[in-house]
Amino acid sequence: MDSIEKFQDLLKKLFQFETSDLDFGIYRILNYKRETIGKFIQGELRNKVETAFAKHKDERLTNINEKFEKVKEKVIQSLGQNAFTPTGDLKEEFKDTPIGQEFLSIKAQKEEVEKIDEIKNQVFNDLHNFFSRYYEEGDFVPHYRYSIKGHKYAIPYNGEEVKLYWANQEQYYTKTGLLFRDYTFKANDYKVIFRIVSAKEELASNKATKERFFVLDDENPIEIIPSPLVGGSKSEGDNKSIIIRFQYRELTEEEISEIKKYRKEQKKKEDEDEEDKRIKIKREEIDKINFEKIRKFLEGQKQHSLLKNLIENQKNEIPILLYHLNRFTAKNTKDYFIHKNLKKFL
Repeated sequence: MDSIEKFQDLLKKLFQFETSDLDFGIYRILNYKRETIGKFIQGELRNKVETAFAKHKDERLTNINEKFEKVKEKVIQSLGQNAFTPTGDLKEEFKDTPIGQEFLSIKAQKEEVEKIDEIKNQVFNDLHNFFSRYYEEGDFVPHYRYSIKGHKYAIPYNGEEVKLYWANQEQYYTKTGLLFRDYTFKANDYKVIFRIVSAKEELASNKATKERFFVLDDENPIEIIPSPLVGGSKSEGDNKSIIIRFQYRELTEEEISEIKKYRKEQKKKEDEDEEDKRIKIKREEIDKINFEKIRKFLEGQKQHSLLKNLIENQKNEIPILLYHLNRFTAKNTKDYFIHKNLKKFL
C-alpha cells in the first residue's frame, strides 16, 4: 500500500465509511453525502495530487535541465572536456572552483527534482501522521506527542511573562454518556434499535464515582416488530424492527458472578480478590455477554433471518451485532473534544 492509499484509508475512517448502515443523527447526513465524499477520496484526490505534482515536476525539470546543460557547457568551455569523469561527474580537482561550485549546485537541484515522487510520498506520510494524531475510533482526541528531532510546537505568544498552554487548547470537552440516544442501524430488511430505558448517572459530575455498564433491560429486553403498520395494514415489504433495550447502571453481585463464570469459560485468569465482591471488569466483556443473551433469545424464538443477519454475517471479522454493540457502548461512555475552529486549526 503506497502513501496515498494509506491516507485515503484514513480519510474513510475519518468520514466513518464503516457506519453506512447506521440510520440516525449525524450518520444520516454522512450517508447522504457519502457518495460525493467517496468520489473525492477515491478519484478526485489522487487525480488532483498526481496532476499538481506532475505539473510541478515537469515545469521544474524543464527549467533545471536547461540550466544544467548551460552550466555544463560553461564548464567545458572553461575547463575542457576532461573536467568530467567517464560517468559524467565533475573531477575532484575542479570541485572547489567557482564554475565547479555552480555546476554542483545545479546538479543537486536536478537530482532533487528527479526525486519529486519520493517527496510526494513524504507529503502524504506527513498528512497521515498529522490526521491520525488527532483521531481515535471515531472521535477527535489530541494524542500526546514528544519530539526527538528537536522540532517543537509553535504556540500563540504575545510577550506574556507566563504563558499557559495545553494539548486540547480551544476545544470543547464533551461527555457522550449524558446523551443516551437511540442507536439505529439496518440489517437487510430489519431496522435494529438499541434503546436505553434506564440510566443512573451523576449529572452534576463528568466522572461517575463507580463504574457503570450497559446491561440488558430486566423487564422487556428484546422486542421484535414483524412489520410496521402502513395505512392500517401490514406490508411484508416494509422494514421490520427489533428493539433491544438497555439499562446503564452499576452491576449487581449476581452479574459480577456471571462475568466470573464467563471468564472461566473463556479460560481467562480470574481475579481472586473477593473484597467488596468487585473485580476489574471490561466493557467488552459485558458486550459479549449481552451478545450471547440476544443470540440465545433469537434462537429460542426461531428468528432465522435475524440470526443470519446479525449473528452469522460479519463486519471487521466479528458478528455484525457484536460490532454494533461495541460501537454503541463505546460511543456512550467515551469522552472527547470538539474544536471551536477546526478549519483554522488544520
